Amino acid sequence: MYTLTAEQNRFFAQIADLAFLNPFSVGREQADWQALDLAPEAMDFADRLALIEAKLENIFQELERQRGFNIRDYPEKNQDNMRLAWLFYIFHRYRQPFNEHIKAQQQAGDKTVELAFARALISQFEQAGFTPPETAHYIALLFQVQRAFSFIDEAVSGDCPAIYELRMRLWNNIFTFNPAWYLNHLFERMEDFSLLLLGETGTGKSLVAKAVGCSGYIPFDLSTRRFVESFTASFRAINLSEYSTSLLESELFGHKKGAFTGAIDNHPGLFAKCSRHGSVFIDEIGDVDVTIQVKLLNVIQDRVYSPVGSHEKHRFEGRVISATNRPIAQLLEQGLFRADLYYRLCSDVITLPSLRQRIRENPNELHSLIARLLHRVIPTPDEDLLSRIETKIRATVPPDYHWPGNVRELEQCIRRICLTGSYQAKPLAVVVQDDFALYRAENGGYLSSQQLMQNYCRFLYGELGGFEAVARVAGVDRRTVKKYMDWDSPD
Repeated sequence: MYTLTAEQNRFFAQIADLAFLNPFSVGREQADWQALDLAPEAMDFADRLALIEAKLENIFQELERQRGFNIRDYPEKNQDNMRLAWLFYIFHRYRQPFNEHIKAQQQAGDKTVELAFARALISQFEQAGFTPPETAHYIALLFQVQRAFSFIDEAVSGDCPAIYELRMRLWNNIFTFNPAWYLNHLFERMEDFSLLLLGETGTGKSLVAKAVGCSGYIPFDLSTRRFVESFTASFRAINLSEYSTSLLESELFGHKKGAFTGAIDNHPGLFAKCSRHGSVFIDEIGDVDVTIQVKLLNVIQDRVYSPVGSHEKHRFEGRVISATNRPIAQLLEQGLFRADLYYRLCSDVITLPSLRQRIRENPNELHSLIARLLHRVIPTPDEDLLSRIETKIRATVPPDYHWPGNVRELEQCIRRICLTGSYQAKPLAVVVQDDFALYRAENGGYLSSQQLMQNYCRFLYGELGGFEAVARVAGVDRRTVKKYMDWDSPD
């Protein structure tokens, strides 16, 4: 048995603690400086990480030069910390190749891609004394960590307290607040933990759901050097407001051939398409009819469902992520949403901040968001263009503007300015200044019945976020709502 110096023991213990810290937490920076034995200074996360990686590499390379590193050659009491420190070291050594594999898998879609550097990585695990099952498990875990960090960082950008909190909450939702529990007990049991996302329309709930849904644990097969499933296939989504109640049951649970007129073949629903390593995202769940709520409850509670027109029982093993922009407490109070379903959906509840909250917390948030969103329109915008667009937005949009469409509206604001050079900020709801203001047009005349209905439907859509919900409240069918949403006067 070889022994470590007191300094090596202390450093490995610090890295072991560091490996379990949420990378988006405020405590991570303090732990970085402690591991480096340096006083805190102005340095970003990437630079601190580079210093830690260099220090780790020096220690492990020294151990390898002396006698070849094998974790089994050290006392058992040292092995736990050494194992985590070595995994931390290997993870950061292969971080860029893992990123390249993420891109390759995204391009390939649902067909799994061989891990290009698998042979070298497996060899390093073998030389370090890890068994084949341990090697497969840790490769799966390292890839999951890289996916989670990349997808959260990409989906949630910003520099205000609410965004810092959101990134930290999402990481904990994937790996739990105690990663030791996750590592030892929960990595293959996360289907038991549902997630409910709340927040106004346009705050990015679908992006956040995808980031979480594509970051689950997917086993690695040493023989094929592939993960058993593509992370692109592990996430399945549906927006309930896009379907009528009659079609929704089929989209969720599938149907058998001949189950109803037009059912000319078997149709797999959302739950059938989700694997045991995957997640389903049910968007606009606050708009769903109570009868569908009962069926959803049964699936989530009993983990079984039957396609329409069949008595066959199918098992659902994935995780459930749901979202709504409607006030869930009010829906529960009014009896529009079943309490028993809510308590099946709320293992974790995360509320996404509105754009106005983010700007209130940090006035510079608008600048960073404009820069980030402009990249979606123009891949390589220069600073002059960014400055011009930001200046135009600040000149056009009042400082106290409500941003009812949140980040989605800001993105369209940028596109509108690129097209027309201006953006007219208008609230969705009509502000009634006197008893008859609601019925007057901007030119002083009167609104037609079509214009009134259009305004009402658009107002309800801004409040409720779905055609089905608007149709129920307005007392018309879904097609009529869509007609008024799309309708504009000849003027």
